[in-house]
Parts: sequence; structure tokens; C-alpha cells
Amino acid sequence: MKNTLWINLHGEAIDWRCPELPAPMLRKKFELTAIPGNVMLRFAAPGWAVITVNGQPVSNDIMVPAVTQLDKHTGWVEYDVTDLLKTGENVIGVILGNGWYNCGTHELWHFDKAPWRNYNRLYLELWADNEKLLASDATWKGENSGIIYNQFRSGEHFDARKVIPGWDLPGFDDSQWPNAIQVTPPAGTLLKDDAPQCAIRQEIKPVANWIANSDSVVYDFGKNMTGFVRLKVSGDAGSKYTIIYSELIAQNKDVARDNIACYIVDGDDAQIDVYTHDGSSGAVWQPHFAYHGFRYVKLVASGNISVDEITACYIHSNFAENGRFTIGNGIASKLLDCTRNSYIANFTGIPTDCPHREKNGWTGDAQLACETGLWMYDGAKNYEHFVQIIADAQRPSGQLSGIAPAAGWGYNWGNGPVWDVALFEIPYQIWQYTGATSAIEKSYPNMRSYINYALAMRNADGLLNFGLGDWCHHDRHRIVTVALTSTAFFYYILSLMEKFAGIVAPGDAAEYAALKEEIKAVFLKHFRNADGTYAKDELTANACALYFKLDDSPALAAHLAEQVRANDHKADFGIVGAKLIPRVLADYGYGEDAFKLYTQTEYPGWGYWITQGATTLWEHWHGGYSQTHIMFGDFTAWCFRNLAGIKILEPGFKKILLAPADIPEAGDFSCSYQTPYGKIEIRKNGNNFSYHVPQDIDCVTKIPESLQTTVF
Repeated sequence: MKNTLWINLHGEAIDWRCPELPAPMLRKKFELTAIPGNVMLRFAAPGWAVITVNGQPVSNDIMVPAVTQLDKHTGWVEYDVTDLLKTGENVIGVILGNGWYNCGTHELWHFDKAPWRNYNRLYLELWADNEKLLASDATWKGENSGIIYNQFRSGEHFDARKVIPGWDLPGFDDSQWPNAIQVTPPAGTLLKDDAPQCAIRQEIKPVANWIANSDSVVYDFGKNMTGFVRLKVSGDAGSKYTIIYSELIAQNKDVARDNIACYIVDGDDAQIDVYTHDGSSGAVWQPHFAYHGFRYVKLVASGNISVDEITACYIHSNFAENGRFTIGNGIASKLLDCTRNSYIANFTGIPTDCPHREKNGWTGDAQLACETGLWMYDGAKNYEHFVQIIADAQRPSGQLSGIAPAAGWGYNWGNGPVWDVALFEIPYQIWQYTGATSAIEKSYPNMRSYINYALAMRNADGLLNFGLGDWCHHDRHRIVTVALTSTAFFYYILSLMEKFAGIVAPGDAAEYAALKEEIKAVFLKHFRNADGTYAKDELTANACALYFKLDDSPALAAHLAEQVRANDHKADFGIVGAKLIPRVLADYGYGEDAFKLYTQTEYPGWGYWITQGATTLWEHWHGGYSQTHIMFGDFTAWCFRNLAGIKILEPGFKKILLAPADIPEAGDFSCSYQTPYGKIEIRKNGNNFSYHVPQDIDCVTKIPESLQTTVF
């Protein structure tokens, strides 16, 4: 797909103040005297597209292709459509949405003023046996669809009266339709996207409903999720439903939306779909170019219209499940469910912070939850796609944005080493879990550029004192200084670069080893106290020193455990401490204290969320903001890594350490994980511990004597 002819229906120029245009439909008819073998349809549409062949969808994927940094790359995907073709006349039908390419919603992050913004456009090719059968050009025909408005941060408005029956089928008369317009391509060069795309993964019926006022009904679907509702309706032509999504309800049992709509600068259109009926009986509709984060849906009726059926469609990236962990402890079991639910709700093409308030690819959230994700799902390709976006968003200075993609916001607030480490940590974890080094090799020049940028950002003391740190501590006055977390994470970045150099540029390894020791000396000089503690003796400060091997003192680990006990195992930390502290405790023999951190039920803590009925992880310990976040979501990784005791010693599970913890309070547990060499399976029932490790994995065991061990 190099010599591209891009087409659309609306011409070229767009101004951010322009009124919204309907989603265009494009169609192309062609003749086949015989069905070729292996017919592949390839297309690129930076604002997402729905494509049919002879009226049948080319796949079950939605919101395709996944977003990129659109001024650098535009993704293209391909599907085998052989079985959808027939001899004689065939038709390809396309509906183009806006997606991230034409963001008209005026919000805090300025995507409405993105440098790439324009009306969506299409490039499409049909190939068979290495021969191009057709491509997008100005002979295609176009018309407006019934999707009269679509913005993925706001919603989709559909007028069923504007639907043109049979428009994507053979035999339709398109002689009165205008031709498509040849347009310039998007700014970004084409890049194949072979990662699993988004799809509807669950269909959920409401568990309850009630009248909110005289013209509206609220439906409760039982848990927070990402997606939209599918309606089956009857009524008069011109009647409509306004569909309002929320994850919270107010005391009067109406939907509560202040926590969702707060970042929309103009209007109150966040998470609202509108369906206008055509008068038919049992009509079925769902959005194509918008998704929402919600548990509750409010339907506001206008005119004579009724719901025959309502279904919540849970969407996320369609990656295969790799691992599963079950546990006897009730709080822990629910926390595992919340973590899984939060993770998939925040992976819609890219990893996001939340599916409603922002829908942004926050790099800090992504790096903190990366291992949890890779333990549960085969998401390496999706992560590699995201790393490309991070690299593409990098400025020439080496500076990274805290969100990816970025339209100009995120460089001067919301980043720093704790967030920027995503460029290094995610490729590293892909390597560890799969053995693949392609993300490291492709991003290595970007990594070098960032190192130079960060070195230039050191202050007079040699510390890195910029960016965000232990974000969302319950008491902001007790947050460890950013200089400590940023410097510690930069030390870790240099440690990774020393490893990466061995893969990409062995001659660089000595440089990063020396820089690493230089940063370590600065860290110890400024933060290590005479009594062996760090900074102001915050839990996160001490854990940073231990986790990144800036200090390896058993006495410091014992002190950290005593601090946790003295605070009744409550969460006296933010998102950095939430990952590092339980890991450090378990690594140094205090696994029971780590488990109590996760499961004690008083505020602040994970267990408190469970007692409040959480179905997903919250953004803040108090729950007042988003309630579908993943940044506190390391518990699943902790269970695999520290409770089951599976630790990767050589990339790709070539060699592992199996060192389970015997924590009676956890109860029985079992887990499985699909490695490149086969499935690891572990079971603990009382004092009986049994496991199976594929024979091609070199497994070193360190199993407590308190457990009776069998191999199966």
C-alpha cells in the first residue's frame, strides 16, 4: 500500500469551528467471472470505518483501525473476504467515522485542534493471488448515511429515517450518487496494524431498571464496562431515545455525570447517544463510532417509542486469554475480578486511563499495568503498537508526552520519568513474556534520544526533579518528593538501557552502566538517611530504593514491613507505592503483610473498594473521581509473581524460578499461564502444592518446606 489514492465525500479543508457532517457512505461495484483464491481486502481509514462486502461485514471488529499518532503513522489492516464474494456483480460498502482523526468535541487535551485533523478518508485495495483487483479512486460513489453525528468522546446520533435500504448490495442503483473525491492522504505514513482489533466481547442484560422521572428509565447492567447499548425498539417515525451513560447514580437514583463530563469544555454532550426511529417494528441499532464507560444507562423518550430489548455490548481489544488466577479468599477473588474488568475496560485499541472521562493513552497507567495485562492476555502486539505511538509522539528534543497519542497537550505537565518509563518498560516486558525484541530494536533510537533529554533535565544536584510521581496518594501532604521517584525511575531506565544495548548496540552498554552508577551515587547522597531509611521515611521512598536495587538491605525491608504493620496495612501511598511496596515486601519474605495490604477492608485500601461494591478499580482511594481505572492494578501480576511464585529468569519463559508463598489467609488458589513453550499450571489446596511446567522450560524451584509438593 505505497501508491495510495485516498478518497472521501466531503473535500479537504476542515476548521475546528465547522458544523458536524454526517458520516459518509462509499460504495464500489465490480464484476467477477470467477472467485479468486485468498482475496484480501486492505484498507486504511484514520477515523475508523465499517466495511461490508455484498452487505456482509468483513469482520466482527469495530473501531478499526486502532488509533496511531496520526501525524506520523496511519494504520492499515487486512481481512480475508474470499467467502463473501460471488460471481457476477459484487459491492464493497464503507461508512467512515471521525474517530481520533476528526475530534470535534472541545475538551481539555485539544484534540479538536490536532495538527492532523480533517474529514475522514479512505484508502482500500482488493488483492487476490498477488494481483490487485481494485483500489479506491474517484469512480467510487458516495452519499450521507443515517449517522448524522459521531464523536468518540461524546457519542453517536443516528436517524433511521435517513437509511438508504440496500445501498451496499448488488443491484442497487447508484447512478444519482455523486462520485467520491480524490483527496490528499493523511499526514502519517502507512503502517500495517496486525494487532487484535476491538470487538464486542460480552453481551450483558440489565439486572434491574427503574423509572427516573416521567419520560426516562434507568437500567443497571451490574458492573462497570466499556462499550454501548444495543436497542430493539418500536414506535412512531420521528420519535427518539436519548441514551445517557454513567458509571454512578445519585441519591435520587438518577444517573450522576459530574465525574464524567468535567473535562468537556463546551456543552454537556459527553457519553450521550441519540436514536431517532423510522417507525418500523422491532428495529435494532447500536453505535459504530463511539464507545462509553458505564454501568448505568438512562433512556429519555421523546414521542411514542418503546424498548423491546436492551443489551449492553462490552467491547475491548480482542486478544486471546493467556492466564487465569483463582483464589479462595473472598476479598482477593473480587479484587482479581475488579482488576481484570478494569484492564479490559481500558484497552480499546490502546491502553487508556479510563473509558469515559478521558479515554487517553496515559503512559503511566500503561506501564504500571503492563505486567498484569501480559499475565492475563496475549497483548504483546497491542503493546508494541502503543510503543510505536509513544515513540511517534516524541519531540525532536527527546521529550515525551504523558499521553499517547498527543495533539500538543501532555508535554509540559503529566509526564516525567515515572510516566516516560513506558517507552522502556513495555518493550522490556514484551521481551520478558514473549522473547521478542522487535519493540526494543525499533524504539532504541527514541530511547537514546530520551536519555539525552533527561540528562539535560538534571538539576544542580544531579537529580531529576520533574514530572509526576506517587500520584493519587490519599494525603497529598505525605507524597514522597518527585525528585526521589523521578531519579529512581531514571536509574531503572538506565538499567534497562544497559540490557537493551546488549541486544541492539553492545558498544553502548558501558556508557549506560557508568551513567547508572552515577545516578545511583546521586540518589544515595541526597536521599539516604543515617538510619538507612530514605527521604522522609515514606513507604514509597523506602520501596523505591529496594525495588530498583539502589539498596539491598534486609534491615530496610524489615523496617518497611514494620511501617506497614504500624499503619494497620492501610494504603499510605499512591500509584507508584501501590506496585512497588507489595512486591518488595513479598520479595523480602513479608508476603503475608503484602497480602494484608491488598485485602484489609478499611479506608484507604483495595479491600475498602470491595466493601463499597466496586466492580472495577478506582482512580482514587476515596472513589470520588473515575471508578474505572487500571493504574492501581498490579494485584493480578503480584498473584502470579509472588503468590504462585512464577518469576521469569530468562526472556520468553526459557528459564523460570518457581517460588510460591505459603500465605494461609489467601486460602487455596490455582492458576495457569500459556507460555511460548506450553502451559504452566499451579494448584494449592491446603498444604498440598502441585504444579506442571512444560519440559522445554528450565524450572528452578524454591518451594517452602511447609508445602507438600507434587508434579503432574
